[in-house]
Parts: sequence; structure tokens; C-alpha cells
Amino acid sequence: MSVNDIVDDDLESEDAHPAARLKSLVHQGAGRLSVLGAILTIWIMDTVLSRHLVASGVVASHVELLDALEWVGTAIFVLTSVTLMVAMTRRYDRLLIPAAAVYLAVAVLQVVVNVISMLSTADTHHGGGLGTLWDVGAVYGMSVIVFMFVYIFLDLTTPGGAFVWPARDGKPAPTPNLFDYMFISMNVNSTYGPTNEAMMSRPGKLLMGLQVLLAVMMLTVLISRAVAATN
Repeated sequence: MSVNDIVDDDLESEDAHPAARLKSLVHQGAGRLSVLGAILTIWIMDTVLSRHLVASGVVASHVELLDALEWVGTAIFVLTSVTLMVAMTRRYDRLLIPAAAVYLAVAVLQVVVNVISMLSTADTHHGGGLGTLWDVGAVYGMSVIVFMFVYIFLDLTTPGGAFVWPARDGKPAPTPNLFDYMFISMNVNSTYGPTNEAMMSRPGKLLMGLQVLLAVMMLTVLISRAVAATN
């Protein structure tokens, strides 16, 4: 069964899971380009952030590891970009999901490594003032963006959708968009608690748990660096 067949089947039951309507948009021309744009955004954010962390000495003890991950991320970006372009031009729809899954897995790994690297060196930086803490905010923002796209991917690829989307009285649930998934990711990353959208996917629940753990670690880095920056 092709991806187009899956989309057609999902559209027949669009009231059951709104992600089906979003899936149909993703497989259209503009939607395909948005997939490539999302991967480009993540790669740029990670490359800029990783180079800053290395150049600033924030993660001096993990320079080799970050350099290696940056090279791997760049290689995967090139491979997935080529794969996606071929899939979009040649109509090889079945390549879209594996290519996106591989890249998002690497993106999550890069976030994990950045957070752990900053946590392990949080007590080695003294002085400089609170203005030096912007890189913690950058890692936080990257976590929000990466997991936002992860949740979009899960919702589109999980049979029946990964989320249960609330609806108004007697009306079908609206088609989710980028801001809906960003709201979910920001809530999870801030550990405010779950949103009105319930996560039904078990892999999604595990990823949410990972995001909460990373958020707590980033908060630890923020507090430690803030104390060190003012001493």
C-alpha cells in the first residue's frame, strides 16, 4: 500500500482523527516543501548552536564529541535532503517517512548531547554576568523546536493519530497546525503539565518523558550557571 492510499483511507475517516487532514496537506506540493524547510531549520539551529558551544568553551571537555556529531548531522542532513528531493520529484512517497524519522532521531540525539555536555560543565564557568546565559536559552529553544517536529511526525504516522484533539460542542475537531504542536512542546518543555491534547502513542509518551527530563536538566544548568556567573 502506498502513502497516497493511506492518505485516501485517512480522509474517509477524517472526523475520527484530525491528523488525517494534516497528513493530506503534507503530501501535497507546499507540504512537501515545508518538510524540507523543517529539516533545514533544525540543521541550521544545531550547527550554529554547536559551533557556539565549542567556540565559547562552554563544553570544552566534549569538543571532539560535538564536532563528530556535527559532521554526522551534516552528512545525514545532506543524505535526507537528497532523499526528500528525489521523493518529492519522483513521487517516491514511501521514502519521506523513513528519511524524516532518521533525521529527527539524530536531531533528538544532538539535543540530548548538548544538554548533557552543558550539565557536566555547568560549574566550570565563573563571572561574565547573566548575559552569558543566552546559550542555555538557545538549547531550550532548540529542544522545543525539535520535539515539536517529532510530535508532528508521530501524529502523522501513528494509525488514528498520536493525539486526541479536543473539539467544540457538536463540531469536528479542527485540523492541527504548527502552533498547536508548538504549544504542546512548550508545555512539556516547561513541565507545566499536559495540555488539553491527550497523547495516546506509547512511543510519544516516552519521548515526552525524555523531553521533561531534558527540561529539568536544562533548569539545573541555568541555576548553576546563573550562580557561577554572578560570583
